[in-house]
Amino acid sequence: MLRPEPRPTRWDLHWRMFGAEVRIRPIFWASCVLLGVIFYRDPDRGGMAMFWTWIAAVLISLLTHETCHVVVARLFGARVRVVLSGMGGSVFGLDEQKRWQRVLILLAGPLGNLLILSILWGVTATPLPEDWRAFLAPYVWLLMWINAFWSMLNLAPLWPLDGGQVAVEIGMALLGRRGQITALLVSLFVCLLLSFTIIGWARLSLTNRFDPRYSLYLSYFCIQALYCYFFWISAFRALWGEPVPLDEFSKSDRAA
Repeated sequence: MLRPEPRPTRWDLHWRMFGAEVRIRPIFWASCVLLGVIFYRDPDRGGMAMFWTWIAAVLISLLTHETCHVVVARLFGARVRVVLSGMGGSVFGLDEQKRWQRVLILLAGPLGNLLILSILWGVTATPLPEDWRAFLAPYVWLLMWINAFWSMLNLAPLWPLDGGQVAVEIGMALLGRRGQITALLVSLFVCLLLSFTIIGWARLSLTNRFDPRYSLYLSYFCIQALYCYFFWISAFRALWGEPVPLDEFSKSDRAA
């Protein structure tokens, strides 16, 4: 079960990376700006410097994530395409790969983020002058947080992210269409848990309406809830949308 590729627009940014076509859609930049507002408006450490650091950190982390997808795909002889959209990146062009190859390609992205996290963790343990540590600390922390969060989110069985696609691939390999349905139901359950986590976090954090951060954090939690809604709708459409033809399952089973 493969995701449909978003249609190109005239405002997409194009280039090639390790032989793969890369597109960045305008909604990706809009998403970065929405989430980056908290780093601009924060009364303690906010400002334009932290805002642009957030944009650069997200772009570096996601491009590293997608680069790992591309490198592993090229090892298997696949010519893939990468699209960065609202919720991150997606890799396309895996139709002809065997199922186990698709699973390894999908897992390569979050494992790449874990590798960056390990390298940054090692940097924090390196003895540096105190002024250098004070200067680098907020930027290293931001990169570590993004890579830790993005790797965990993509390893969770949450459709349409990498972990959700891996869960569907494994489910289809074991149980066919019933396995696909089971994996998507698990994705809906994980999305529900994520939504409750955000609601609980918001209730614990938003206790003082006179706090200057109140409206800022309220907007941030609303954006997170919007992303949960996106996950829910994506899994819902995949589960109760048009069924995958049986001949496509047969083709996938032969490729596996």
